[in-house]
Amino acid sequence: MRCEYAAQLNEGFGSKRIAIELSAPVGLPARPGFAFADHVIDEAGKATDKVIAVAKGRIAISGDLGCSWTIVKLKGHERRHVVDAKSIGRSELLIQTSAYASENVKSPLVDLLVANESGEVLAEHRQFSHRWHGCRAVDLAGETLMFAEYPGNRPIANARPWSPRVFRSRDRGRSWEVGFVRSGAQIRHFHFLQARPGAPGEWWLTSGDHPNECHIWVSKDDGRSWRDATEDFPERFTVDGVVYRRDAFRLTDLAWADGDVIWATDDTLGGSRPRGARVFRSVSQAPLVPRFVGLGKWHFRSLVDIGEFLLAISQRSNRPQSNAEDRRPGVYLVAKTAPPDAPRFQHLFDLRTFPSGVRPAGFTYSKASRAAKDGVFFTYRSDEDVFDGGHKLLRWRVRWE
Repeated sequence: MRCEYAAQLNEGFGSKRIAIELSAPVGLPARPGFAFADHVIDEAGKATDKVIAVAKGRIAISGDLGCSWTIVKLKGHERRHVVDAKSIGRSELLIQTSAYASENVKSPLVDLLVANESGEVLAEHRQFSHRWHGCRAVDLAGETLMFAEYPGNRPIANARPWSPRVFRSRDRGRSWEVGFVRSGAQIRHFHFLQARPGAPGEWWLTSGDHPNECHIWVSKDDGRSWRDATEDFPERFTVDGVVYRRDAFRLTDLAWADGDVIWATDDTLGGSRPRGARVFRSVSQAPLVPRFVGLGKWHFRSLVDIGEFLLAISQRSNRPQSNAEDRRPGVYLVAKTAPPDAPRFQHLFDLRTFPSGVRPAGFTYSKASRAAKDGVFFTYRSDEDVFDGGHKLLRWRVRWE
């Protein structure tokens, strides 16, 4: 399965046209169904050729950007659903498994494993934590490995209110400590936790969903202490003449460029007009000083570095009353750096879907490559987005014309 989308670029973007080929993976068996989990980056933050996909009891590893795959059984866990996997170098993976296939699992806790790329389990923590949200809520930098919890939105019978935690390991996942818990007003879950490339010891952490739950924290000491970069913002504030609530800081992905931080909101910001998701940027320091970059239709879920630009990818509509054309996920071009008179943002196209009206609308579900390698990157997808059925894995190839 393969298709191509293209768009003419506004004057000032450098190239005249961008073309993106989307394809389903080759070399994977029809069963079990595999899903994108990780596109490995090197110590400098550059994308490599290695891609990780997961299925029930199995890990698929590609060393050639998805052209071929090695299937590995997770020894002793063949009947468990692999929820997420993160490469931690030295041919090892940090893995979360569950007895249930659904993301809204009946049991709130998942098992946390360290395994090698042969499927041998090296460390095991049963019923250890809630799952992390996408592949931007777990990271390794130097000797510090951290992930942030994402308890499900659905209430669990007889369960106490849960404050999500950030876990930190200094021995490659063999032992863990709680590195951060939000004190005071409760938040439901963390969305994002990543080390900033080129800034040793610096990590960024975000939470959501309701406006009062939306915060961005920064650590400069590998997670030993945190500062809230949004604590000085009131319930409502103004950016470039538009009034926003604190859900302007609701995000599942952000990127750094030229001393700035760029984020795209995982919300259509119903308290602002016009309604729609936003892209903001700020000098990457606390407190933040947001500046408006662009307006999108639906919740943004992923930002992917494709060189001089970022691709901002949205989910599709979660409103049943919207028409088929309006429901589609969107793809947008964001300039990482741009002179004041140059274009900064452009809607490229919307992607075809085959929605049943039953499945959630998340599209990438915040699972995407951090950066492209030779124009190639990967995202998660449902089995009714872009193609009608197939693995939950999508290969993108970007060309400039």
